[in-house]
Amino acid sequence: MCGIAGYCLKEEAHPSLELINGFLSSIRQRGPDDEGVSLISRQTGKYQTFKTDFSNPALSEDIPPIQGAKLKADVALIHTRYAILDLSEKGHQPFVSADRSIMGIFNGEIYNYIELRKELLSLGKIFHTSCDTEVLIEGYAHWKDELWPKMNGFWAVVIYDNSNRSLIFSRDRMGVAPLYYRQTAKGVYFSSYIEPLIEIDGQKAQLNEDAIFGFAQTGFKDIQESTFYTEIKSVPAACTLRLDQGQSVLAQASIKRYWDLPTQRQQEKDISFPQAVKEFRALFFDAVDIRLRADVKIAFELSGGLDSSAVVAAAALLNKNKITTYTAKIQGADEEPFARSMLQKYSLDYRVLSHIEEDFARDYDSFSKLMEEPFDNPNAYTHHQMLKTMKAQGVKVVMTGAGGDEVLAGYEASFWPKAYREWKAKDFPSYLKADWYEVCRRYKTFNKAKGTIKNYFRNLSKKLPPIDQVSKERISGIATSALNYHDQYGKLSFDEQRRFHFTVALLPFYMRSSDHFTMGIPIEHRFPLLDYRLVEFGLRLPISFLFRNGWTKYILRKAMEPYLPAKIIWRRQKMGFQFPYHQYFQNNDQIFAPLLEELWQTFPQLRLQGGYKGLLNQDPVLLWRLISIGIWQKGLKT
Repeated sequence: MCGIAGYCLKEEAHPSLELINGFLSSIRQRGPDDEGVSLISRQTGKYQTFKTDFSNPALSEDIPPIQGAKLKADVALIHTRYAILDLSEKGHQPFVSADRSIMGIFNGEIYNYIELRKELLSLGKIFHTSCDTEVLIEGYAHWKDELWPKMNGFWAVVIYDNSNRSLIFSRDRMGVAPLYYRQTAKGVYFSSYIEPLIEIDGQKAQLNEDAIFGFAQTGFKDIQESTFYTEIKSVPAACTLRLDQGQSVLAQASIKRYWDLPTQRQQEKDISFPQAVKEFRALFFDAVDIRLRADVKIAFELSGGLDSSAVVAAAALLNKNKITTYTAKIQGADEEPFARSMLQKYSLDYRVLSHIEEDFARDYDSFSKLMEEPFDNPNAYTHHQMLKTMKAQGVKVVMTGAGGDEVLAGYEASFWPKAYREWKAKDFPSYLKADWYEVCRRYKTFNKAKGTIKNYFRNLSKKLPPIDQVSKERISGIATSALNYHDQYGKLSFDEQRRFHFTVALLPFYMRSSDHFTMGIPIEHRFPLLDYRLVEFGLRLPISFLFRNGWTKYILRKAMEPYLPAKIIWRRQKMGFQFPYHQYFQNNDQIFAPLLEELWQTFPQLRLQGGYKGLLNQDPVLLWRLISIGIWQKGLKT
């Protein structure tokens, strides 16, 4: 991963070093290994590349410093590099194709770059590096927009095509890599971060009250490419935007969606369960395998849950060398004994981290600035601290099991009620299967029934935030996009609910949060369970392959049964990172209560009866959302 930024102006102008250096300063933490800037005149087709004081020292001395830039241009491409593949200066960006027709900047990883490179070699292309950036640029030079569906990975890309003087923006299918933009009277500005876009052309972006109030009400954010600033938006995931020569307004851009979530589900007659298990296992192992590609150290998050354990097992089987895993001991939610059971099957470099959540009260201010907007869970900080420790021990890439619950309907409280009704309504055999699942889920044994019910309500509060009665009466009267989406959820079909979590409820803000708390270090996150092939496969599966005999994600359990300890495969209740909301905010009320009062002075619409203590007792999660907005608001004033 890297940092990208730049602009496309209505009229050519001499470069503003203040603007360029501002962009570089804001994204520098994302790419400490190299920097580059290119200025382009779309009118003449001329361009020039520059280095900075932080560029790789091995770069050619023929590349001039940005301080001497004089080319009158309407496009600037700015890049800071976090080197993962081909660590030499050959991976420098902006990268130019061999025929000089394509120039681009790229944040992300193309995991299948080896296969694409072989295909391009067979077509006569010649390569001079071993990095995926060259494959991307040469691939676009040959295939144009047919490239995007071929790529497997994550990316935010901006390409200048000198053959037609156009500028192309592209994001990956799941929206893992961020790309924000802001339109002004002078043109469009873009960046991996929000911060450099807040004040542009002497105009400060306005706060987006729809996003602020909606987040307070529901916990949803990043809806419809929105941010907490009215004028700043995200380039849509799975899309390309093209600005033709003479265009500098993204509203005028041609938008093309190159991929979409499946809308049709298979039936049991279409594929047998053993065949589905075989195909899923093959896809899953390949998704892990191609994410093992790196020229730096990779480690693995191992929570002790099914998803992360499955990733570690696959990697251990695929990788001939011992892999390094990290497990966090969290007070009140210690899953370390489950994670440790993996040592029964695999020789791991097994490492345990503890007491990593204790400094949030000290660091909340700086961490909030890194996150740029209010965030849904203080455990983002815990995760960030864990990753900082990993980076300090030489890790540059981390693989995680995140995404399995979205792909395989693992959030039982969110998905099972509608799946249950639809499954029962299909036919008499399905009616019996659905009821049998319900019986197994609830009453198979007393302990399992008790654990299931507890887990049901834990997931319900965590994964689809309820609107408590107090906030319904006091703040849900404010019409917001988030509240509208929240209220529509129960009316959606099972398949629509699953797509909802990819497009609205969970994935968009988790991807953005994950990007910010990782690249603020920086360290790269990889998500094999969000490989688009697994997403397509998972969303097409029959309900009975997902829910069976009282178990969620049944196909994953059967696919990995030969490779995981039984205590992980057949473990009903997962803990995850559970933050002790009530205890923590009760112990630290002197720190956080004043933030709430300041928030209510600015936004009296969000004031709730009972104040800090009332919220602490009634809904500490809602209390946190308001505190998070208060922390963010405080940061705006400093």
